[in-house]
Formats: sequence, C-alpha cells, structure tokens
Amino acid sequence: MNGRSVSTRLRTWLLIGFLIGVLFVLESVVVHNLYTANFPGGNDFYSRWAGARALLVEGRDPYSLEVTQEIQVAKGIDPSQEGKGSFANPLYVLFLFWPLVYLPFDWAQAIWIVTLQWVSVATVAALLKLERWQPSPVGRIALSLGTLFLYPIARSIILGQFTLHITLFLVLALWALRQDRDGWAGVLLAATSVKPQVCILVVLWLVLWATGRRRWRLVGGLVVGGALLSLAAMALFPRWPISLLEDIQRYSKVAGGRNPLAVLVSLVWPDGPQVVRYGLAALLLLSMLVAFRRGWRDRDDGEFFLLATYWAVVVSLLVPFQTGTTNQAILLIPLFNWLHKALRRWGRWWVLIGVSGLLIAFWVLFLSSIKGSWENPVMFLPLPLLSLVVLGGIEINRWWASRGAADLSGFG
Repeated sequence: MNGRSVSTRLRTWLLIGFLIGVLFVLESVVVHNLYTANFPGGNDFYSRWAGARALLVEGRDPYSLEVTQEIQVAKGIDPSQEGKGSFANPLYVLFLFWPLVYLPFDWAQAIWIVTLQWVSVATVAALLKLERWQPSPVGRIALSLGTLFLYPIARSIILGQFTLHITLFLVLALWALRQDRDGWAGVLLAATSVKPQVCILVVLWLVLWATGRRRWRLVGGLVVGGALLSLAAMALFPRWPISLLEDIQRYSKVAGGRNPLAVLVSLVWPDGPQVVRYGLAALLLLSMLVAFRRGWRDRDDGEFFLLATYWAVVVSLLVPFQTGTTNQAILLIPLFNWLHKALRRWGRWWVLIGVSGLLIAFWVLFLSSIKGSWENPVMFLPLPLLSLVVLGGIEINRWWASRGAADLSGFG
C-alpha cells in the first residue's frame, strides 16, 4: 500500500468521524429539546450519574446511605426502602460516562441516550464482523433500525442501562478470540464486569474454555484488565470495594425482580409447587453443562463452542432472578447468528415478515400488559423462551442427523 492510498484512507476516516461527530451533537440537541428537557427519566442512568457526581464533584462516598436517600427523593422512591435506587455498581462504571457528571442531568441524559443508540449501532457492526456477514448498505440500515426497535434494546436506551455496553464488549471479545487476540479478549471480558450479573455464565464458560485450550493470554487479560479497572477506581476512592459490599447488602433486602421460571410456572400452573421451577432450572443448567462439555471437547472451536456460548446466554436470562428485561440485550449474539442462517435458508422476504411480526408483537404485549408505569413480569419470557426453543430445535436437529448418520453407517 503506497503513501497516497494511506493518506486517502486517513482523510476518508477523518471525514466519516467528523460527520458522525456532527450528527451526534445535532441528535443530542434534538433529544434534549424534544424529550429530556420536558420529560426527565432514565432512572437506571440517574442512580449512577448522581453517585458519580457526588464523588467527583462533591467528594462524597457514592455508595453512602446519604447519597442513596438523595437519589430516592429525585426518583420518587419510598425512603423506607433503605438502599433501593443506590449506585450499586463497581465504581469503574463511571469511566463510561465521566464527562457527563459535570453537566445538568437533562443534558447528560440526552447525550447518554444518543450514546446508547450509537453503541447499539456499533454492536450491529461488530456482530456482522463476528458472523462474517456482509449485507448491502440497505441491509445494514435495516438491521440497525430493527435492533434499535427491539424491545429490550429500546427499553435499555430509554432507561439509560449499561447492558448495551456489556453486549458490545462481549461481542468484541468473541471477535478478538476469533482473531487469536486472546489478551484483548480477556481485557474486554473484564470490562463486562461493570455489571457482572448480566453475563457471568458466559464469562465463566469462556474462562473454562480458555483454560482447557491453555490459552492463558485470555485469562491473563481478564485478570490484568480487572485489576487495572479496580486500581484506577481505587485511585479515585480507595474504599470503594467495601462501600460497594455495604451498598449491595442494603440493596439486596429491597431489590425488586422476578425469576422468569417462576413467572412461567405461575402462568401455566398457577398453584403449582415450587419444585417445578427448581426442576426446570436444574434441567436448563444440566443442558448448559452438557453444552459446555461438548464445547470443551470440540478441538475445532466451531459450532459446539458457539452452542455452549448461546446456552450460557439463554440460561443466564431464565434461571437467576431478573430485575428488568434490559439484560436481554445479550441475546443479540445468538439472534444475529440465527438470523443470518435463516436468511440463507428461507430468503429475505419471509425472514423480513417474520422479524417484523416479532418486533411488533413484543411491543403489543408490552402495551397491553403494562401496569401503570411498571413493566409486567410477563415481559421476562417471550424473547428468552423463543431463543430456548430455537436452541432446542438445533439440538434436536443435530441429534436426529447424527442418529440418521449412525443408522446409515450400518448399511455400509
């Protein structure tokens, strides 16, 4: 590559960056003037913004009960629910939005909403890289818009959730593994710990897999990345790990949330015993462990590795308690894989009709089931259960194909 072509590419990328920056600023102004200045919200983001502001601007403990009570007043939370609405994240989460703490919240929220939209678009681009999928420009736009309107993604943007960053970090980690950049993959996995409960099973699987492959750079990157994040946060507030534990102890007593399997059992069998839920959880965990074992033994690091990853994603959204549907953003990882395969198998128009119907159905269910300003627990179910059905279908299809191959081999 000669100097002229390098210079041309550099100018092209600078121009693209400039245009994106201008669009970002204009979109932030529009969102502020039309939305956040008149309808303040973003409750999930506000707790972190207010806690980070208390530390960086006022020098106070962001996890303290005093700061939490101020957050409760702003969010209209009953102060008798001690600890609810608190900062409740590792302190280094503030590195994702540090400059915004110096702005009024209406502007900070507007910029954060636009940031999350662009993070979602970046996640689509990263997923296309991961899938080695090269759609047309119109196809890329359609995929980006469909992702933005997918119920858990749109809800994450409205609430200001960090699950979209975690999804992007996880996708980039998987892509880095495919490129044999294990150290960077580990660092990216460490970054997902800003909200560790979202993908703890996925990270556990990837660490087990890396250990079995003796790909120690991933483990090293995870340890070093986590240590650097923790130490950087300690430079700001040395006591933060202790304060976080105290905060979590208070929060755990009042935290909301539902177990999706319990919601499912209550709908199908209202008076059913608790053992049914535990049985379903055990069955899902066993299926995940079987997938882990196959992925561990798959020396080609191919389909069994991906299936184990998808099992970890789906089980993490069905077995543990969930405080909201925003965690379902990580389902983009298997959904893009399955969508790519569906397009090759059934064609563009049938897939477009099916996907459009699903996007609409999720919102119809939400609007018809919402209780005041509260999301109905039934929303925990559709997307993870649909993903579980697809996973089950893949497993049955593989079992049937292997059995057919075994039967045919008897005629050899």
